[in-house]
Amino acid sequence: MQKANEQRAAGEARSIEEGAENFLSKNRAPVEIEADWTEWINKTGTAVWDRPGLARAQRSIATISILSVTHQEGPLRVHIEAGLANGLSRLEVSEVIMHSAVYAGVPQALRSMQIAYEVFARLDEQSGETER
Repeated sequence: MQKANEQRAAGEARSIEEGAENFLSKNRAPVEIEADWTEWINKTGTAVWDRPGLARAQRSIATISILSVTHQEGPLRVHIEAGLANGLSRLEVSEVIMHSAVYAGVPQALRSMQIAYEVFARLDEQSGETER
């Protein structure tokens, strides 16, 4: 996975696998269980993301929506970026968040939209772009 991170172009969104690796490296489990924990997270995540029935972009829509309405800001950042890597446009990510406001509340949708803005801005900064 480290090789994939190094080869990724500046400003290119990380895959869910890269995002998970990065997130777990910043949100570590106690050393006594860290290897097992990481293996379990990766195994269960892979089992869900590789299932037939939904395309990765569709899974990203569901995941962004769920994380937005459950106030999971760290994982939301990971999954917004993964959603882009899975083929969602910035408009589609933003529309998912806007749609969640009707059913889960405007205050959290405002925060989730700010997180999307920050993810997009970071990717633009990494690629050398200032606006899209």
